[in-house]
Amino acid sequence: MKSKIKVLGLILFSLILIAGIQSQIWRECIRVVDGDTIVLDGNEKVRLIGVDTPETKDPRKPVQYFGKEASEFTRNLVEGEKVRLEYDQNKIDKYGRTLAYVYLEDGTFLNAEIIKQGYGHAYTIFPFKYLEEFRQYEKEARENERGLWAPKEEKDQEINESTIVYITRTGKKYHTADCRYLSKSKIPITLKEAIQRGYTPCSVCGPPTLKVEKPKIEKPKAIDTSASITVYITRTGRKYHRGSCSYLRKSKIPISLKEACARGYTPCSRCKPPRCK
Repeated sequence: MKSKIKVLGLILFSLILIAGIQSQIWRECIRVVDGDTIVLDGNEKVRLIGVDTPETKDPRKPVQYFGKEASEFTRNLVEGEKVRLEYDQNKIDKYGRTLAYVYLEDGTFLNAEIIKQGYGHAYTIFPFKYLEEFRQYEKEARENERGLWAPKEEKDQEINESTIVYITRTGKKYHTADCRYLSKSKIPITLKEAIQRGYTPCSVCGPPTLKVEKPKIEKPKAIDTSASITVYITRTGRKYHRGSCSYLRKSKIPISLKEACARGYTPCSRCKPPRCK
């Protein structure tokens, strides 16, 4: 029994040692396909784990917003450079590409750097080792308006009610034509109809919105009625009163509220007559 355990231990140690050696093998990146896919020497195509950059090479889709910039960013970092690979649970995807984390000789973690600088999204559909870290990197890039999160320049075309946007069969957002959320369904609709049907703009692709100017509501001008309101003063006092005020026992002189105010009379604190406008 002890000999079997010893053999199993040696096998396990050997596997760990081999994996460690393999992870230190340096390869050359000979080409960048797009922001999240590269090709190594030996023509091995590598898909970066946990990263999703805008499409530039998918024949089924137009070049997506910021796709060229993302490809150029990855190309500048890694093309012609030595890299090493690390793996997660799955090593090959359904397209036969190697799934890996890619590290440069200077220690740069390529997968993370793309997201940190705003050139890609954290691809969280499938679980992976750095999922929470990548989510945080995307959040920080968005908050700091880096890369594709930077404010878009105003488009040359005029945005109006007939501008075409896109919705999906089940969602409640509307999108631009190149939005990654349109991979399963893409239904064209006018901007006006999308808004009327209660769709709201996607926060990822930033589709156009209609600026609705609220009508200015003018406040009705106050009508000066003080000239038609009668109040009362006394011969010696400096207050004006209502007709029923007890202070009017000795004298009661009618006067318009407007004139009383103009002559400097102030309202009686007991009978509380109307105040000056």
